Amino acid sequence: MCGIAGFYNAKVDQGQIHSLMSKLHHRGPDDQRFYTRNDVGLVHTRLSIIELSERGAQPYRFENLVLVFNGEIYNYQEVREELKKYGYSFQSNSDTEVLIKSFHCWREQCVDHFLGMFAFGIYDESTDEIFLFRDRVGVKPLYYSFQQGVLFFASELKALSVFNISREIDLDAVSLYFRFGFIPHHLSIYKSVSKLEAGHYLKISRQGMMKKKYWKPNHEIIQNRKENDWIEELETLLISAFRYRMVSDVPVGVFLSGGVDSSLLTAILQKHYGGIHTFTIGFEESDFDESTYARKVAEHLKSHHVQKVLKLEEARCLLTNFYSVYDEPFADTSGIPTACVTHLAKDYGMKVVLSADGGDELFGGYTHYQNALSLFAKFTVLPSGIRHALSKSMRVLAPPMLRRKIYPLNVEHKTYAFEEIIAAESPSQFFEAFIANQSLDEIAKIMGSASVGTMGFLDNGYGPLQAMMAWDFHFYLPDDLLVKVDRATMFHSVECREPFLDHRVVELAARIPTDLKIKEGKGKYLLQKLLSRYVPQEYFERKKQGFSIPIFAWFRKELDEMFDNYLSTEKLGEVPFFDVKEIKREHTKYRYYKKHNKQYNIEKMWRILSFMLWWEKHVKHGA
Repeated sequence: MCGIAGFYNAKVDQGQIHSLMSKLHHRGPDDQRFYTRNDVGLVHTRLSIIELSERGAQPYRFENLVLVFNGEIYNYQEVREELKKYGYSFQSNSDTEVLIKSFHCWREQCVDHFLGMFAFGIYDESTDEIFLFRDRVGVKPLYYSFQQGVLFFASELKALSVFNISREIDLDAVSLYFRFGFIPHHLSIYKSVSKLEAGHYLKISRQGMMKKKYWKPNHEIIQNRKENDWIEELETLLISAFRYRMVSDVPVGVFLSGGVDSSLLTAILQKHYGGIHTFTIGFEESDFDESTYARKVAEHLKSHHVQKVLKLEEARCLLTNFYSVYDEPFADTSGIPTACVTHLAKDYGMKVVLSADGGDELFGGYTHYQNALSLFAKFTVLPSGIRHALSKSMRVLAPPMLRRKIYPLNVEHKTYAFEEIIAAESPSQFFEAFIANQSLDEIAKIMGSASVGTMGFLDNGYGPLQAMMAWDFHFYLPDDLLVKVDRATMFHSVECREPFLDHRVVELAARIPTDLKIKEGKGKYLLQKLLSRYVPQEYFERKKQGFSIPIFAWFRKELDEMFDNYLSTEKLGEVPFFDVKEIKREHTKYRYYKKHNKQYNIEKMWRILSFMLWWEKHVKHGA
């Protein structure tokens, strides 16, 4: 795992290159090197995982090609054997050498041969072209700016500040951040910067840039297969995917929450690999603590288990440094315990950890799917015309000025949300309105202008549950969960691997009937059936908790002080697109609700505060 960066058709001095390596040092503290040729450059900071010797150093050269690579090709040994049949020889045990020779052999089609997570850049000296690739699911990040024929790219957004790119804020991105808590992959916080989408590659030459999608799972459901046949195929594939993620020349650990996904990951690895190290973070607050379940699973499976209780003081420090880890507005506070459990694993000698992200999106695990499906079924009984008329009539029955004056029971937000939900034309539109923290109208008021606030996701003929899961897989997984895990682990120079996101598992899950994903009121039905082969059901059959911290209970005093500071008229006035009076009104509502022991708009307030923390560090002070 590493940090990568580069430029094409640009004048960059060595001072900028060294500054770039400094900003990416946490992603690769073991070695830092660079390559330049005229107006082209590639930069690499290395975290040594496979082939620890100099033979794995980057930028890596082979004939006319130069490579910088972040990630892992898990099946590199099989690909190496395949390349030997074409006459290639190898001097190292490095997946980097396999990658560059794969590109030499198959060019852009090389990724079709890989099982892995990756973001890499290859410069071809003979054709004067540069290629950027990102893995199929989007585990590894890649930001780029292409303006007037000049390309800059890097693993993290803050590294691009070295190149003095424009920092004009993208208001569509801000709008979507307030609505969903993250900025989706088709945008970044700056207009001049893009994210390379999962499963895509770029080809840049002196004539311009071409982008192509190279992978998309088939969502055509396979019918008339027996339940047990699905379980058998799934188990075989998961065993393969999990064992591939153990390929390493350094120690590997597992994040164990005690939930279905991480318990299954640990169980399969312990049975088929053995000697697994597991790590858990607990909390003193029982509503948030799953460490008891994790410990029971670990004891049953006999893993080498370590757990730690995250205390207020450490969490406060992590909150203070939140935007040292994240360089775009980001509202997911579970990044705090993720950073904590990473640090715990590192203290015990782990340089690689496995996380069980993806199970919910692939196998129907989130409780909001069942809640949304129930509500969707009720609303769609009414014809579309009647629902639209009812939505519009709300403006007459409860005009905006009246809503503003009714604080109890959070009437204003609920009315706006109801209008959006009932007027939705498709399952994905309904789902967006259902999960959104704020309505389009509310965001427009905060920003003092019209809000985009929608992702533009197409249902593609999916059924309701399929559309909701596809939305989460397309947006929430790569743009929230994978961002959270990548930044929190790499900030501590630890590599995180996502075995459930092996593209073969994704492709299989996409074709499983939805009634085997949620069945008998259980989400992740097939995974639960499979896990019961390894772990007693009473260890994991319980209400889903999620991985979060009691931030609002812990930081009642601290948050109030931060609200008073960062939501002052003076500080808010520094953000040119904020309606200061509207945000101050939200602050007044927050105080009213808090006085009455309610937390109706605390998440909205956190997102505003979080944006201001980001603004202070990355815009005002230019970190």
